[in-house]
Formats: sequence, C-alpha cells, structure tokens
Amino acid sequence: MTQTRVKSGAARIRDWPRRAAPAVFLAPAVILLLLISIVPLCYSLYISTQSYNIAMPSSTIHFIGLQNYLKMLVKPEFHKAFGWTLQFAAAAVTAETVLGLAIALMLNSENSQKYSGLFKTLFVIPMMIAPVVSATIWKLLFYPVYGVVNCTLELLGLGSVNWLGETFYAKIAVIIVEIWAATPFCILVYLAALKTVPSEMVEAARVDGASAFQVFFNIILPAIRNFVALVISIRLSDALRVFDVIMQLTNGAPGVSTETIGTTIYKTAFRYNNIGEGSAGAFIFFVIVSAVAFTSMIFMRRRAD
Repeated sequence: MTQTRVKSGAARIRDWPRRAAPAVFLAPAVILLLLISIVPLCYSLYISTQSYNIAMPSSTIHFIGLQNYLKMLVKPEFHKAFGWTLQFAAAAVTAETVLGLAIALMLNSENSQKYSGLFKTLFVIPMMIAPVVSATIWKLLFYPVYGVVNCTLELLGLGSVNWLGETFYAKIAVIIVEIWAATPFCILVYLAALKTVPSEMVEAARVDGASAFQVFFNIILPAIRNFVALVISIRLSDALRVFDVIMQLTNGAPGVSTETIGTTIYKTAFRYNNIGEGSAGAFIFFVIVSAVAFTSMIFMRRRAD
C-alpha cells in the first residue's frame, strides 16, 4: 500500500510539467489582460465615486459616493444623447441588416457567380478604411457648396442640402456613413450563412412551385436565423458605442443634436475636465450597452425557437 502511494506520488511529480504547461502558457496573456483591462476598469470605477476635476489641485479630490452617477442621470444633455443614440442604432442596424442580406442574396445567386468575386472585393473596401478616415471623406462629400453629394443632387434637379448644418439632414448623414461602413460586415456574415442552407430544400421548394419570397421566408430565413441574431447583436452593440464618426463628421453639431452617449461622456471628462462624472457616465453607458445587447440576443433566440 505504501509502495503504491509512493509510486503514485512519483508519477504525479514526473507528470507535473505536462499538467502545469497550460497554466504557464496562459499566464502571460492573463497577466496582460489584467494589466490593460481589469486594473484600469477597477480604477475607473474608483474615480467615478470621487469629485475629480483635472483643472483643480489634487487636494480637492474627495469621495462623494454615487453623486456623479446621479448628476449624469439627471442631465438633460445625457437624456437627449441617450434618445438620439437609440434612434441612430435602431435606424442604422435595421438598414444594415436588410441591405446586407439583400446584397448577400444577390451575390449568392447563380446569375451573379461570375462577377461575385469582384463585387465582394468592392463591398469589403469600406471595412478596410479607418472610421476617422471614412468620416473625413464623407465630410468632404457632404460639403454644401463643393461637395459631390450636393453637386449630384443639383444635376438631378433636386437642389442642394445643408447636410451638416441642419439637424434632420445631419442625422441622416451620420446614419448614411454608418451604413456605408458597417454593411460589408453584414454581407460577409450572411454570405457565409447562405452557404449553410441546404440546396436540396431550396430546389425542392422551387419544383413545388414556391415563389422566391416563399423560398426566402419559409426556408432560407429560418435556416440562417441564428446568424441574423448574431449580426443584429454585434451591430447593435457597435452602433450604440459610436464615437469617432460623430466626432469627425459633426462633432455633435448642429448644437448638440447629434451628440451620442459616447461623445457626451468624452466631452464631460476631457472638455469640461470632470473626470469623475465622465467615469460615472462611462459605467452607466456600459450597463446600457450590455443590457441592450443581452436583451436583443435573448429576443432573437426566442423568436428563432
């Protein structure tokens, strides 16, 4: 019995390098994640409970509890930004989902197989451009006098539009830029999803006399519903966090009509120097985005079931 235990202990000692290898290889990644993500997150949570203004001496920093959170929640600017962010996300994600699926269906059809490679390359180009660069390009296109968009409208006899100077058109411009930049992602996911649809079922439905709409809604869409749920969840989270496009394209103008939650938090923290209140707003924003993304995923899964 004793010899058996000794042999078992010796086997464990010899086997220790193999058993410890996963922990050794994972340790650097875990440590790096803690240093660049978890530690700053915890420090930001600490700052959100402080009266912290970077324009004031460090001696003025003191604990105020949840006051920063309450100030952000009662701000009219935060309410306006929250409402516009939801409108922006809903409009952009809906358009991206419908447009991306329509283009994916077109590229996946038999008639377009010959040119699908070229179109796939063209449609993916917006994904290769940094958001700030694409927003700058679109800002030039939307210029009221020399912009290509207004020149095209005038050639068509529709008249020019002050895209970035009027609230309604500025919001439309922001949504257009978001759709242009994010739709390629939807197209790629849907193209991959369409490859999973059994061709036998589609052919059988066509032989039975089903129309293209019936095939799509009764066979294709149910088969790719999980991919649709995934795309909507990812794009909804990204659209709610929009920041760089707004800052570069409109900077929240005209007035504060295109301010999103992200730009409001940024300006609170770094333009008005209120780091504590900005950190509190960031955590409120985190909870909102997480709740919306989780709710949308649950809703889509229930609809799929």
